[in-house]
Amino acid sequence: MKLSCLLILACIVLPLTSLAQQDASHDRDTFFLAKKKGLLGKLGRSITRNSYPQEAPAKVALPYDTLMGKRIHSIEIMPLAFNRNIYDTTYVRKNIGISIANALHKNSRERLIRRNLFFKEGDVFYPLLVSDNERFLRDQSYIQDALILAFESPVEPGMVDVIVITKDVFSLGGSISASGVDKARFEVSEDNLGGHGTRLALRGFYDKDRQPGYGVGAELVRRSMRRRKALLNWRTGFTTFNPAIVNGRREENSVYTSIEKPLITRYTEWTGAVSMAYHMTSNAYSPDSVYKAFARYRYVDADLWLGYNVGFGRKKSTDNEKRIRHFIAGRGFYTHFGQIPQKYQTEYNFNYANINGFLLQYNIYRQNFYKTKFIYGFGRFEDLPVGFHAGVTTGWTNKEGARRWYYGIEGEGSFYAKKGMYNMYTFRLGGFKPSLGKFQDMSLLFNVDHFTRLRWINSHWLNRNFITLNYSKRINPLLNPPLLLQSDFALPYVRGLFRPSDERTTIKLESVFFNTNKILGFRMAPFVFTDVSFLRPQGEPFKKTTGYSALGGGIRTRNENLVFGTIELRGYYFPRVEPGTDNWKVEFSTNVRFRYNTNFIRRPDFVLFN
Repeated sequence: MKLSCLLILACIVLPLTSLAQQDASHDRDTFFLAKKKGLLGKLGRSITRNSYPQEAPAKVALPYDTLMGKRIHSIEIMPLAFNRNIYDTTYVRKNIGISIANALHKNSRERLIRRNLFFKEGDVFYPLLVSDNERFLRDQSYIQDALILAFESPVEPGMVDVIVITKDVFSLGGSISASGVDKARFEVSEDNLGGHGTRLALRGFYDKDRQPGYGVGAELVRRSMRRRKALLNWRTGFTTFNPAIVNGRREENSVYTSIEKPLITRYTEWTGAVSMAYHMTSNAYSPDSVYKAFARYRYVDADLWLGYNVGFGRKKSTDNEKRIRHFIAGRGFYTHFGQIPQKYQTEYNFNYANINGFLLQYNIYRQNFYKTKFIYGFGRFEDLPVGFHAGVTTGWTNKEGARRWYYGIEGEGSFYAKKGMYNMYTFRLGGFKPSLGKFQDMSLLFNVDHFTRLRWINSHWLNRNFITLNYSKRINPLLNPPLLLQSDFALPYVRGLFRPSDERTTIKLESVFFNTNKILGFRMAPFVFTDVSFLRPQGEPFKKTTGYSALGGGIRTRNENLVFGTIELRGYYFPRVEPGTDNWKVEFSTNVRFRYNTNFIRRPDFVLFN
């Protein structure tokens, strides 16, 4: 199985070894329309400065204010293959490797791109809507970059012609994650099946110590399904090797499905999602008596939320990016365990708690975007949110018979400093109030994300530094989980240390060095990091606070023309470990997904600190 998986990945990657050798000198070529004669040439020369990729962050706003309010005469779609240059469509790279890759890849179909447009012929042209649309196209996993151009129609004076250019990635991908020769996970996927934007993934797992020694899974994602004016995404799948809730062993079977209507633009009226899943363990590792006592469970969960963008239909001709917007949302949720481990049938454990209830939320927000490079990507455009949002949440829950009201507040703000530094601040506070008594299970979270401006070291090396500071605290805990060391807000890669805590402070430092040269289409980025987390144990005074740290480094690489994510080799050194555990660790992962959260508007939720 492992050999066939490697052969599949080799067939995917080897034909592409000569792909994406488009060097920096060619990338600096003139925008392709600027080479044309007549009106299109004038248009290209006038917008070259705005359309060309810039090293400095640039606002995602198109320079088309003079076209505001005019009708759209025509829309031309230009989907480009992964061996084309979106800024010079006359450039086509050809060789035997690309010919093989083209035989395996189907370009995005024109009707797929049209389904993802927020406007059509005859509509009024609104620059902010078009700006949102360009960012939305660029956000699709099967599209590397997108560009929307508009100009006065030479055929119909007073109207607007639009050109939509998209560049595909090679959508056939895969990943392998191995821990020695005895345990491995792999995936083979097609992210743009037949050029329709559909994702199909087949997954497998092998563990010599598991019975049976293999697990399988599959997932289907139908994107951009049009239902009248609604744009829907449908996801469904199954797996037989999910990690179990407590011990993390891959013996959970699950089946899931969800339908989502995303908030694709600031003018979207409704957004929301519905999801359902069934989870059940099967004994794959332990003696039967141990499994039944500590690991066997079965549960179902369902979730539904709906949000309304207040003032979505406000007159677009007078709209601007500084406008403060309002959003209201409601959510209902249900989780029920039909079976839990015998040990916890008479003893409460937060991992196996039944819960149902609803949440209501009101938000004000303002969100715009900067377009920049070399944050998590390796030269492709990335969209970063700037602005703020503030919200209040209330609701009611029934958790294992404890009926309580929930109240919460949250705020988030992000901005670019004048010198190119980026800062994002997050604050969340929430708690539960029974009908009698004081607040319970109060949660406080404060987080700061910061990265420095992109600094050129020499002609081929760039550097950017990342800093994260997080503080989390529980007040009057009762039913909710404790703060954990194995958390996204702490040291998630640490294994074998269960440190339930009431207070946690984490500092993460990382310095990344991007190399602009390409080797077989891949760019490299070595990095070094230091993480430290201080935890005050559950029920203990502050003087009992204990620190845990990790330092290390590694290298990441990625070919931006391929759909699968970043390949990462990472090494850790742990100065402090428990007896019987190693103080070093090495991980090799493929298809690692690094991405900034680009949407302030999400479903109503509790304060999540793990």
